[in-house]
Amino acid sequence: MAENEAPDGAAAAPARGRRRKVYARWSQRRADRLCKRLAAGELLQVICREPGMPTDEAVRKWAKEKPEFGAALVSARRAGGRAAGSRGPVSTYCPEDGEAVFERLCAGESLTKIGADPSMPSLSTLMRWRKRHGEFEKLVALGKQVQAERFCDAGWEMAMAATPETAYLTNVRLGQLRWMAGVMAPRTFRIKQVEPEAAREALTVLMRRFEIEVDAASGERRVVAFSPNPLTGVVEREDAPGWTPPPGAVRLPGGGR
Repeated sequence: MAENEAPDGAAAAPARGRRRKVYARWSQRRADRLCKRLAAGELLQVICREPGMPTDEAVRKWAKEKPEFGAALVSARRAGGRAAGSRGPVSTYCPEDGEAVFERLCAGESLTKIGADPSMPSLSTLMRWRKRHGEFEKLVALGKQVQAERFCDAGWEMAMAATPETAYLTNVRLGQLRWMAGVMAPRTFRIKQVEPEAAREALTVLMRRFEIEVDAASGERRVVAFSPNPLTGVVEREDAPGWTPPPGAVRLPGGGR
């Protein structure tokens, strides 16, 4: 619906069954009054609900069409984020603004784009709200979940519309959509990383050799084992004084001749 040209203080008649909305035309006086109230710490959604003031949609339109008003709006909102005489920013969370952010997220806009809108809270304010207000963080998370689902729908349409000529470009775009959906809704859409195959440990096999030795004096026979040294490669008698098994060696049962 187009804005009606109404003087300051005039309001359009409320629609039956709907909340009354004010449609006011642009005037520098109205814009100055709006910025002054914002700088004083009032919330845009609250101001726009009053008779004679523009709707928030009208404010966004003014900020887009009139760069000087957009800059003044940003300055006023920044000034309104700090209470007079305080040492830090005050909480200016507004449920109506939170719902507006949620709806725009569901429509596909990013928080960065929403925060750059002069008629919306700045990106730093949105991040502060996410940290301090759990209800707003839940709205943002749900909005991103909806965005991820929309990306999946868009990806399916792109894949079905792909042709041999557009296959490469479609694949690049699908990869970006897949990544963004995984970031926005990791529990549902993030691709699980494949565990890298663990490097196999080196296994050194030493072949033991057995011989029967006959004592020249007594004539007794005994079995003597020989093992190669893995460091030098020299075959050593296992019954030699000071001989020890190689580090990490595992004795297997059985033997041979």
